[in-house]
Amino acid sequence: MDLAPTGSPLELETRAAGIVGAEYWARFQSEKGGFHGDAWLAALADLAGDELQVALRTGEEWRGLWRFLHGLAVMVPPGARQSLMRDPDGAGREAIRSAANSITAAGATAPWPTDVARAEPAGDPLMAVDGYGSRFALLAPFSWRKIDQHWYRWDVDRCGTDTIVAAGVFASSEEALAEWRTAVGSAAAGAELVTCDGATVRNLLSPLAHTGFFGNLLTGFESRELIVEQFRMRQRAMALLAKFPDEGQTPLDLDAVVDDFAAWFAARKGSRPARDDIGILADSWSGVLSPFSYACSPHRIEHTVVLVRDMYLKEHAKAALDLLPEWVEWCIERSGLSGELATRARTAARDDKGDGITGEALRRAE
Repeated sequence: MDLAPTGSPLELETRAAGIVGAEYWARFQSEKGGFHGDAWLAALADLAGDELQVALRTGEEWRGLWRFLHGLAVMVPPGARQSLMRDPDGAGREAIRSAANSITAAGATAPWPTDVARAEPAGDPLMAVDGYGSRFALLAPFSWRKIDQHWYRWDVDRCGTDTIVAAGVFASSEEALAEWRTAVGSAAAGAELVTCDGATVRNLLSPLAHTGFFGNLLTGFESRELIVEQFRMRQRAMALLAKFPDEGQTPLDLDAVVDDFAAWFAARKGSRPARDDIGILADSWSGVLSPFSYACSPHRIEHTVVLVRDMYLKEHAKAALDLLPEWVEWCIERSGLSGELATRARTAARDDKGDGITGEALRRAE
């Protein structure tokens, strides 16, 4: 485990992330019982620290391990210390302190780096939204005390549960936006970057602030590239979230949503659907999103169909999904969706025969 000398904090972090990510990906592919990512990373820091101590005693090369420990320490967020398990932040810092003492005792001099400094926000965040209003590019500039300024971008899919489907470092905001547009497809062709307020930052990145077990939940469909960024994307997110106070969110009022749709439906059809049927659809559509969103991409429609069929008895699921075409039309009116995107949504609402999504890549075009 060696890293060639570099004077760039970003390059050191990226190399360490690549080493860790390759091993994490291999474990992710072979492990059947699951494992706790943070605990695994803490154990990796322990191992690297132990190997450095052995190298010092035997006269072998130890400087690469020293650099690796620093690269590992800066790519993870500060430890929350809310779990009985050791967190990687504490493990990495402990290994660095112990190594520094041993290096001094051996009469050697520790090379750069000699402290643990993480990238911090270096400006205001920006965002872009696809035409449906359910896929977001959130990006922000970061640097190490004005050194190595770069952009970090999260690709956030709100078609179902809150999901980060891609993340990474970019040299410019234009490069980050262009890559995201290509990945999302035609629904994002006209998306432009705008200033992102603190409430939206919190809404989009709050899943990455979860600590302990819930900070390491994976779906099984993550790409290798996203696995490599699993720890760093949380560090960047938590550093950005620290800039914006948590003002809380207004709870989603599903009763109001059900009433609004029922009245709209009655005005069009002359009768009101059963409240329970609307409630199933509204609850499955909203998921964990708050405030309620009228975004109705085909992807979100597919997700809702799968969720309803998985969660409810067949007769209840059918009654709720029979309302789906009208529900989507109601969302189209409320959101102002038009043109080809609206046509795609209507088509997806009529064609709800799928029994589930299997083997689907986590990151997909809308």
